[in-house]
Amino acid sequence: MSSDLDQALRVRQQARARRRNRRITLGALIALVLAGLVWLVGFSPLLVVDDVEVTGTALTSPDDVVAAAAVPTGTPLARVDAGAVTGRVEQLTTVADARLVRAWPRTVRIEITERTAVYQIAQDPGYGQVDAEGVVFVTSTERAAAPLATLADADDQDLRADVATATNALPQDMRDRLTAIEAGSMDSISFRIDDDRTTIFWGSAEQSGEKASVIEALLAQGGDYTTYDVSAPSRPAVS
Repeated sequence: MSSDLDQALRVRQQARARRRNRRITLGALIALVLAGLVWLVGFSPLLVVDDVEVTGTALTSPDDVVAAAAVPTGTPLARVDAGAVTGRVEQLTTVADARLVRAWPRTVRIEITERTAVYQIAQDPGYGQVDAEGVVFVTSTERAAAPLATLADADDQDLRADVATATNALPQDMRDRLTAIEAGSMDSISFRIDDDRTTIFWGSAEQSGEKASVIEALLAQGGDYTTYDVSAPSRPAVS
């Protein structure tokens, strides 16, 4: 009887030992595979950068993007610092946003979102297009399609940004009818629509959403008014 028990114990111990050995072997194999993957992705010459592609550009030269990105050829693709690359690209004046995509096995793709004009200002010479952040991102000798703004201080980016905020708040149909923008200061923004027949005094860029709702309602009411003052949206005035 004792011999049978001893035999059973030995069988169980051997089974446990085999299971333990299998676990150890499996763990070692997994560790080796992971180490191989880390080496392959992070250090192998098989997965290094040998091409930089640029998409989304119209105003920006792809060559300028590649130069600004400064991605060293031969860098392991996984180790390219996406934040540093896109940060450098976003220093280009015409670039609003940049995104880096790793296109395995050997390509970095930089996807560009360019700035778009909210309005334009007259410069010497030509015209500068201004985006939503008040950045003058491109200058041309001919007027673009964006409305022309006359600013008391066209060099003041804060003023340019406030004018852009107010302009972007206008309902789209009103923006389509916009013919001129004026800003004597940050508190005296005004718009002219319908071939300058109607003037809208906006005031500052504050409460622009509320002002947009008020002017839309006032214009919908009709009437022979040529001037609308929504600088205090709770107390609009017409004349």
